[in-house]
Amino acid sequence: MSASPHVQFVIADGSRARWVRRSERADDFVTVRELKAEPPTPGEPDGVVFGSSGQRFNVSEKDAAMQRLRTRFAEDVAEALNAEAGRDPSEKIVVVAPERMLEAIQERLSGPARSRVIHTLAKDLTKTPDHELGRWLEPLERG
Repeated sequence: MSASPHVQFVIADGSRARWVRRSERADDFVTVRELKAEPPTPGEPDGVVFGSSGQRFNVSEKDAAMQRLRTRFAEDVAEALNAEAGRDPSEKIVVVAPERMLEAIQERLSGPARSRVIHTLAKDLTKTPDHELGRWLEPLERG
């Protein structure tokens, strides 16, 4: 079931994203672009300290550091979508990401980019191979 070639799917999690679209040659999906989060800055504390007893301390710092990295990556994904917003106004976007990441990306979208989003799906499909995406993405192609 082939649908509009003007739908772009952005599949993201906290550290990687990929742009997927319907293949022009086959009734399948293909990844056309990928984006990976920048690694933590060297010297940035990871927040985990082990005492002589082997007990962990400052775990909340690690959680805060990971949240900062995810937020920074959500900004990167949204920035990429915002930059694309003016290129082809007829192209629609579907954003697929875990709930928190999805919300973080949506909060950072510009008006033009936001108006191109026809569907969202709160699911982590970043490790799903292209040939298995159909069952999740086909229902979202129609605006």
